[in-house]
Amino acid sequence: MWQTASGPGRCANTATRGLTGSEVPAVINPSDAIVAELERQWPKWQVWYVPRAVGGTVWCARRWDDERHVLNAGSPEELTEYLEAQTAG
Repeated sequence: MWQTASGPGRCANTATRGLTGSEVPAVINPSDAIVAELERQWPKWQVWYVPRAVGGTVWCARRWDDERHVLNAGSPEELTEYLEAQTAG
């Protein structure tokens, strides 16, 4: 039977050893935090990202009331510029 240093069926990570279920701290993906911040700043827009195997991440946004018009950018900063341009005009 496979066994870790902390015993069979136990977490070998000392930071979470002994914690179960909702006690284990959530791991926050930095990209998810950026999406949350952009959506906070632009509440009329849905924001997401698409990690690609080649070519990096594509950052996307569309208005909640218009699913046909999608903005695509190479970075969160570039997406912010596009959002600013859309709301200014």
